[in-house]
Amino acid sequence: MLIGYTDRYSARAGETIEVKVSSSFRCDYRADLVRLYSADPNPKGPGMDARPVPAAFEGTYPSVEKSAYPGSYALIPLAGQDDIRGATVSIRFQPRLEKDRPQTMLSLKAANGRAVSVSIEADGPTVDFDGTVTPVACRLELGVWYELRLGLTAADVRLAFYVVATGERIAHASVARPDNDGIFAELSLAARRRGDDASFMAHFFNGRLENPAITRGLHLPDALGPLPADDGAVLASWDFAQGIPTDTIRDRGPKSLDGKLVNLPARAVRGSRWTGAEMCWRHAPDEYAAIHFHEDDLHDCGWETDFRFDIPSDLQSGVYGIRLRCEGAEDIIPFFVRPAAGGKNAKIAVLFSTFTYQAYCNYPRTNYGPAYIARREAWGGYPHHPAQFPQFGRSLYDVHPDDSGVMFSSALRPQLLMRPGFFAYLDDKGSGLRHFPADMHLIAWCAAKDIAVDVVTDHDLDAEGVAALAGYDLVLTVSHPEYHTGRSLDAIQDFIRDGGNFGYLGGNGFYWRVATSAAFPGAIEMRRCESGVRMWQAETGEFYHAFDGHYGGLWLKNDRPPQRLVGIGMSAQGPFDASYYRRTAASRTPNFAWLFEGIEEEIIGDFGFSGGGAAGFELDCVDPSLGTPVETVVLASSEGHSAEYSCVPERIWNPDVHTREWQAEQIRADLCFLPMKGGNFVFSTGSIMFCGSLPANGYDNNVSRLLENLVRRCV
Repeated sequence: MLIGYTDRYSARAGETIEVKVSSSFRCDYRADLVRLYSADPNPKGPGMDARPVPAAFEGTYPSVEKSAYPGSYALIPLAGQDDIRGATVSIRFQPRLEKDRPQTMLSLKAANGRAVSVSIEADGPTVDFDGTVTPVACRLELGVWYELRLGLTAADVRLAFYVVATGERIAHASVARPDNDGIFAELSLAARRRGDDASFMAHFFNGRLENPAITRGLHLPDALGPLPADDGAVLASWDFAQGIPTDTIRDRGPKSLDGKLVNLPARAVRGSRWTGAEMCWRHAPDEYAAIHFHEDDLHDCGWETDFRFDIPSDLQSGVYGIRLRCEGAEDIIPFFVRPAAGGKNAKIAVLFSTFTYQAYCNYPRTNYGPAYIARREAWGGYPHHPAQFPQFGRSLYDVHPDDSGVMFSSALRPQLLMRPGFFAYLDDKGSGLRHFPADMHLIAWCAAKDIAVDVVTDHDLDAEGVAALAGYDLVLTVSHPEYHTGRSLDAIQDFIRDGGNFGYLGGNGFYWRVATSAAFPGAIEMRRCESGVRMWQAETGEFYHAFDGHYGGLWLKNDRPPQRLVGIGMSAQGPFDASYYRRTAASRTPNFAWLFEGIEEEIIGDFGFSGGGAAGFELDCVDPSLGTPVETVVLASSEGHSAEYSCVPERIWNPDVHTREWQAEQIRADLCFLPMKGGNFVFSTGSIMFCGSLPANGYDNNVSRLLENLVRRCV
């Protein structure tokens, strides 16, 4: 396999992109630079278009196979800790997944490499002394909080398990251990060092851990009682309520033996002391003093950099790719080049939805099978599918093995959906593209129409605010700008307020709130809350992000409905098929003659490479009750959607009010125009599939003409 990733999505001309590659081939691989104009593998579509560009890094590089190591855990160095024979190690735990292999809750490793580990298995807990495993007679139930206590003596380890809610001791055992001087070098939580290679971790725990501690004396009573809390008794006590937005776990003990979390386990989750009185962890951090670990968490693959691309200061802004080739295999890693700082800008910017790409990163869907493979081979599409490579981590649409939702997604790993030639659906009427490959239909159209554009990303807006859009007369989104931070929304809102024209060329936009964090480069966090179209829902009391402490979920529920920003908002969704728009009387008034110049048809977009039409899959419509400005003019609305379409759940809460007839009326995409007081405008299409119609008939069609009229008006 030949695959790679870059250290970031975008960079300005004059900056540097780092490239990380894994190649399982025996010979060297070749790397070069291409500029991407089209990413559609459909032989009936606009085709694949990657044009070589000279670059200093071009050449051959040695093949080195690199691996991804998912699984979250904590490492705590114990350097300086005294002999802890005669002490008690304690931890609270809540198992969430039953497996037929060990799931290690904690492991103490001595300086000589010998270790004692406590795990749970399908039949109950076990104690492992350097490979000698002893079971403990105890049945543990999923979802129940327990406390484990280990009394360490020179001769044995004494274990007691308690049910936290009742205080009942449910198991008590003594296990002889090899002679040890009581000096430990490391405490690991939720995993342990792999026996054959101690540089790697194994036996990952799926569940929640809370408040590990080391206390002088043996404290294994018949019923659960508090541990001594005076300064002399506490050797170490790690308080997970401290530093929730970070990867550090704080020790309140005398030696401050702080530890580090690896691979982004979930914080700001309910612990054993949660009462339900507070729903936000910031208001009662002690009730959220737990960490949820998973065997498939992944933050950073950590691959070494193979080479760097020092972007020439005069390289034109656009979509580029690092092309890797070896023995017939090929991988193109897309990235975005912005104009050099202070450099010349085009008048138009295309805003790429990198937060959305990251949210869907490596989403396997459910359609991978013989029919998909046959089409991929026939079209020469991208050869790798996320279903084949779970080691590269999952998307915000997936659940972990314990059925908890995946709340974090990272860019620091191969991103298989974000590849030229990747198709998501077996689309009988088109190409079945989603996200990045689908969005390249807009870039292909710009090239065909000789319209100069710069590119910018969501991540740039989050980092720089409205300054990232300075100098542009028009900003166009791509097909699905679904995920945004508060800062990226502020940037768009400020751009429009300051007189910029904005074209929203998609559907289901500005929908979910995500958070970023300087403590976790490349990662985003998503808490799916009480409403919205969602594959999973965060547990009660866990709707606030750990990264920034803000309420997650829909922007609508955060009082920033998309209708207020762009006139329309998510109303309905259905299968991957599409219909068309029918023009309204308003579209034929003199005010909009310029926009519909050369378009006499009543029907707009009854064709295209996304489901066969311009209006479909996920639809947005106007709604004054949710903030659509009164000045908004609906120029066309879609119709004729199949019976499989349904209204989104956040708009339905009373069947007596939201009748079947009312819901049916909401199943439409409104193409609308919102004039602003400064003379600028917002133009919105309300459909994910709009841009898929641009290439039809060699870019000569009424959707293409409509957008061209809009763009020419601005420049």
